[in-house]
Amino acid sequence: MYDQATQAAVRRSSIRYSYGGVTAKRSVRQDRSRSSSRGQERVRLIQLAVCLVLFLTIFLCKGVFPQRLEQVRSDILALITTDLDIQGVLTDLGRALDDGDTVFSDLGRFCVEVFGGDIQEAPAEPVDFIPPEPAGVLTSELQSLGQGGGTASRTANFARLALYGVELDSVEEAPIQEPEAPAVGPEPVEAPPAVPAVGTVVSVSDYSGQALPNNYTMDQLSLGELETMTPVLGHLNSEYGYRDHPIDGRYQFHGGVDIGGQTGDPIAAFAAGTVEYTGKDDSYGLYLQMDHGNGVKSFYAHCSKVVVTKGQKVDIGEKVAEVGSSGSATGPHLHLELKYNKMHLDPSYYVDFIEE
Repeated sequence: MYDQATQAAVRRSSIRYSYGGVTAKRSVRQDRSRSSSRGQERVRLIQLAVCLVLFLTIFLCKGVFPQRLEQVRSDILALITTDLDIQGVLTDLGRALDDGDTVFSDLGRFCVEVFGGDIQEAPAEPVDFIPPEPAGVLTSELQSLGQGGGTASRTANFARLALYGVELDSVEEAPIQEPEAPAVGPEPVEAPPAVPAVGTVVSVSDYSGQALPNNYTMDQLSLGELETMTPVLGHLNSEYGYRDHPIDGRYQFHGGVDIGGQTGDPIAAFAAGTVEYTGKDDSYGLYLQMDHGNGVKSFYAHCSKVVVTKGQKVDIGEKVAEVGSSGSATGPHLHLELKYNKMHLDPSYYVDFIEE
């Protein structure tokens, strides 16, 4: 009996001991759990403090150094992820805080923005575009028109006006007004140079030979506005000036020019005028002299026939005689003399010849 009672008491004591051990073990576990919770809360508070400091720093940098924001973000990420992978922790913290009040929501969005995450911001509300005042558009348009430009420039300006709500159904370019060409009329006819007065020396000769007889000159004098022509077109057989006479051989002054021709060739009037006289002698044969006015006269000799009479009016180029060899002549030719106020002139200045 005693042994049984003793064994029963031992079993009850053992059971109580066992129950006490279970209680002790549970107490140790609860202490550890509370310590772990307090440690986690401390870590979260530290993380929250770090995030707050970073938020304030980045917030200030956004206003002061916005261009350095990306660089700071990269540096912080590199520093944080080097030894401790808390990027995900802070991102989760940001998501958790984003659902809170305004301050914590801003802090949460900041953490997500800095440390990553796929929280999408709400789309920004559309802002109605307020076009500038019409006066501003008109001023801009006037400035554009004042600057000119081609088709491309005007098209770009119309596209810019469309952004301001200005509708352009069609753009028609104003036709370019070409400057009117001046009326083409007959070209002005230049007035001919003034003709020197009759008797004016227009060319001085460089003659340096024997002294000239009285009333003879080697200079060229103007005949004024008198219209003239060549009486007979032929070779120049003898010039004006000193020469040996072809018949008697005497050295004497030849007061005219000898123009070769055929007997019977017409002799035309040098200029319009009046027949002053006609005649015949042994030296000149048949001859005539015409007065052309203003002191200008012409003399024709060695003619085979004279067809005009004294006092007759003759036009320029009208036939007055025929070529011959009358008087002292070696063959048919015209002896032509020109005079101005009894001054003998060199006819070669005023008529043409057939060149050799």
